[in-house]
Amino acid sequence: MLTGAMLGLLQQTGMDILVLTEELDEQEFFASRLTRQETLRLLGVMAYTARDLPAQAREQLPEIDWPAWAALPDALMRPNEHPLKIWVAARELVPRTVQLLIDYRRVHPQLFSLTPSPCA
Repeated sequence: MLTGAMLGLLQQTGMDILVLTEELDEQEFFASRLTRQETLRLLGVMAYTARDLPAQAREQLPEIDWPAWAALPDALMRPNEHPLKIWVAARELVPRTVQLLIDYRRVHPQLFSLTPSPCA
């Protein structure tokens, strides 16, 4: 059940990032203090949620770039030193992850379930 909530949080947070950044180019993104700060916060939510996801769940979702998510917190701590990593995360890693989560929900609906499994 907790895994389903975490995967739902990943997907919804990713969707929020997509909405925030959809009409911005790289220059506009970095010039927009509020959008940039909120995107950085949401990227952190996604990175730490991905980190805390049980390994068994990550293994069932192998196409998601878990190493990229694991590396992102370092860039988020010093975003001015890693603008390309931040931009690539927002514009490539997030959309790909969201699409894969949508696809995986069809293949592994039990992972996304918010109801406890019945006891055997």
